[in-house]
Amino acid sequence: MNTKPWIIIITHGTFGEELKRSAEMIIGKMEDVYCYSLMEGMESKTLIETIRNALAVAPPNSIFLTDLYGGTPSNIGAYFAKKDGYSVICGVNLPMLIEAETRRSLGEWEGVEDKIIAFGAEGIRNITKIIKERNGPAC
Repeated sequence: MNTKPWIIIITHGTFGEELKRSAEMIIGKMEDVYCYSLMEGMESKTLIETIRNALAVAPPNSIFLTDLYGGTPSNIGAYFAKKDGYSVICGVNLPMLIEAETRRSLGEWEGVEDKIIAFGAEGIRNITKIIKERNGPAC
């Protein structure tokens, strides 16, 4: 069984797949990153079953990244957190995914949840305000 943690992304629509593609444009090919999409009209039971089947061979220290707190993808992640003890972080964005992959590739996985959250939040900036504070042009 592979012991390298998986990164499991669950989102509404194909957002997770596009997020992974965007991250790979920046940092290169990512292995063991799996995207699951809740599509319009899909029952959550269907997605749960698909993920459950994949988790049969997943390392126990794998992590879920989901899009919207309280949304079905996050609730599915919470189901697996409660049932199997996986970590789940919602609000996934590009900096969070890059940080997760970077930490994983460096073998710095212990306590990664807080690091991923901090890195994701740090990337959220009001550029207009920053420009005004600097009293300079945008570029």
